[in-house]
Amino acid sequence: ALIRRHLRRYPHALRQHLIKELNQLVTYEPVIGIMGKTGVGKSSLCNALFRSQVCAVNAVEACTREPQRVRLRFGNHYLTLVDLPGVGESVTRDGEYRELYQEQLPQLDMVLWVLKADDRAYAVEEQFYQDVFAQYCGPRPPVLWVLNQVDKTEPVEQWNWPSAQPSALQVERIAQKQQAVARQLGIAEQDILPVSVRGRYRLAKLVEAMIMHLPKQARSPLVPHLQTGYRTEAIISTASSSFGDAVVEVIDKIIDLAPLPQVARSALQAVTHTVARAARSLWGFFFS
Repeated sequence: ALIRRHLRRYPHALRQHLIKELNQLVTYEPVIGIMGKTGVGKSSLCNALFRSQVCAVNAVEACTREPQRVRLRFGNHYLTLVDLPGVGESVTRDGEYRELYQEQLPQLDMVLWVLKADDRAYAVEEQFYQDVFAQYCGPRPPVLWVLNQVDKTEPVEQWNWPSAQPSALQVERIAQKQQAVARQLGIAEQDILPVSVRGRYRLAKLVEAMIMHLPKQARSPLVPHLQTGYRTEAIISTASSSFGDAVVEVIDKIIDLAPLPQVARSALQAVTHTVARAARSLWGFFFS
């Protein structure tokens, strides 16, 4: 009602279009791709991050080679996780996977690519990334590389379970592993996030990175799905600010496309930020 009151200055047809677009922002369903070999801990990672439990997804059968989709619901908000096949499977299918990824990548808001910290090398991931993923010529979704199970970093007995922290030597070796992975895969070191689900280590940092890298329209709708401990003031502040920015972009786009005289266009643009402030103030109503 508050937003509708601010929108009364807009012509009726424009107002209805704006309300429809704003409703789509509130009900937007983020789609996150999950990649990684069988056994890297994809399901346990998702269960640690999100309120809804994600059942373990078995290795994709050789005859299907189809993405496995899991749709999570919390209240009126939905989140889709897509377990993408291909990593660690036969390289003879790379042509098929290239075609599959041409279809799937445009639908994704983000990819979490999960690696095991205690793997000695990442030749399989490197080959798949270069031969399939990097071959996609369209706009790619942001990729966060999740270096999981860092509690298994040697010397494993030095992991401090009560404080959920690695020893100084483990910290050093985790950093070395990040550097090695970045070099091998040709990716930015800051995009590699060391975590431990079992060790409850740096999962909040992963959530922060997800919120920062997701498209603006996907940030707020993700928040209701997060476990309570990750719905921090910082996360909510970033999400609500992004929601306001997304509202401004939607209104500006609709005004630009409307057949209005310049004086009317300028008058409507002048109240855009008032509407955005109202939307930010109602963030908790929409997304809590």
